[in-house]
Amino acid sequence: MSRYGEDNKYKALRDDYMTPESIYKPLLNLFNKDKFDIDVCSTKPNIPANINYTKNENGLLQTWSGLCFCNPPWNQTPKWVKKGFTEVQNQITGNTEVVYVIPSNRMETGYMQDYIINNPNCVWCIIPQKQGFIIPGSEDVPPIPSVGVAVAILSQRPAEIKKILNAQNPFKTSYFIGKKQK
Repeated sequence: MSRYGEDNKYKALRDDYMTPESIYKPLLNLFNKDKFDIDVCSTKPNIPANINYTKNENGLLQTWSGLCFCNPPWNQTPKWVKKGFTEVQNQITGNTEVVYVIPSNRMETGYMQDYIINNPNCVWCIIPQKQGFIIPGSEDVPPIPSVGVAVAILSQRPAEIKKILNAQNPFKTSYFIGKKQK
């Protein structure tokens, strides 16, 4: 059973790992910020954010605005990516951007194809080498690199973000903008 109440085929021992600073800090630097406006899917506050939606607030039911961070339970990633896509597409003020930390080994899935790889409003990359995440309650234990990770940023200004990413190159990799299929 996931922390968001649904049982899926995904079989991990837990789905509440927290993102290490080595992943979220370069993303904050990219946007020249010291905190995100909202961490839309938080186990408990570990990402610097003005608002942290935990299981109790269920970020899938909230409105997202500003610079949002999302490291969803990976067995629920499609729902969270679709929600962010909808929030960015339907924004009224033009300032909603969603930064995702998601599994990199699911490139063939529908959500990766539709909302990341073929989305012209998405800049994405695969972080080189496996990454480790923080286990709640064991914050003092260094994360053990064990999984491949992609970062995807949904935004109405993908070219500008890609240009900054290429200049800063925080993850020492290539950055891509999704392509609209013909």
